[in-house]
Amino acid sequence: MIPFAPWSALQLLMLLGVPLLGLGLTLYLLGVAWRLQGWRWWQPGGRPPEREFATRFFTPARCAVLGVATLCLAWTGCVAYTMARFQSDAELAAHYRASRRHFVLPRDFQYGELRIPRGSLIDRYDPFDNGEPQRPLGLAGLRAVRFAHPVQVAGVWATAMQVYPARLELAQDQAIRPVFHFDPQASAWVPDPQRSALPCRQGAQALFEVPLIERDTVAEFGQPEPDGPQARFRPSQWAVTQCDNQGPVEVAPAYAGPAPKGARADMWAHVAAPG
Repeated sequence: MIPFAPWSALQLLMLLGVPLLGLGLTLYLLGVAWRLQGWRWWQPGGRPPEREFATRFFTPARCAVLGVATLCLAWTGCVAYTMARFQSDAELAAHYRASRRHFVLPRDFQYGELRIPRGSLIDRYDPFDNGEPQRPLGLAGLRAVRFAHPVQVAGVWATAMQVYPARLELAQDQAIRPVFHFDPQASAWVPDPQRSALPCRQGAQALFEVPLIERDTVAEFGQPEPDGPQARFRPSQWAVTQCDNQGPVEVAPAYAGPAPKGARADMWAHVAAPG
């Protein structure tokens, strides 16, 4: 059994073997030059005649070795430059992804049924974000948001929201209705006949059951989720189930760098009119 593929061996040779060969040949030529009275350059008045030294050093064989060493060192320089460029591009891509994952919303944005106000703190994850310098403003993959001011979501005034599992941090004391509970016989969430409303206090979290949204999994495989007004975000279909006092909804702070060298300050390709 071959422990590694032939192309891997060739790649290893090109990345390590060629630079080592260039280094070895360079050291060999320096040793030859030193042996051919090159050391006399360092003695006062002992500089050897340049023509004599060149004649003895630049033999056909050594010229061939010098050419190979030059090519190897040139290749080493190209590899070093390419690796540095690759690392720089990777750092920039990671910076742009992080900037669009945790940020402050630059304008009002319509996301499905919900209009999220400018200045809201956003936590999202978009697997289709490849770290381009700019992308259109979007909230696909929204995970949590802390609103710039109280917003009505699913009939509830909230200061923050977690998308899955659906939770709302309440902006004020309020009675939420209708209340749902799980019916084992129907195997579904149905209105709770025992509770007409759910009293919840300011700062508490209201928990909701979110119905599944039908989608064509095969046709949409490998495609980004709808965004903007077309996003499949429908809080009007949420069903409140309980309130608890777990504390505030956790929303990661906005990404603040440090920005790599050459990073753009504007991560969005354009800011269109509110959708």
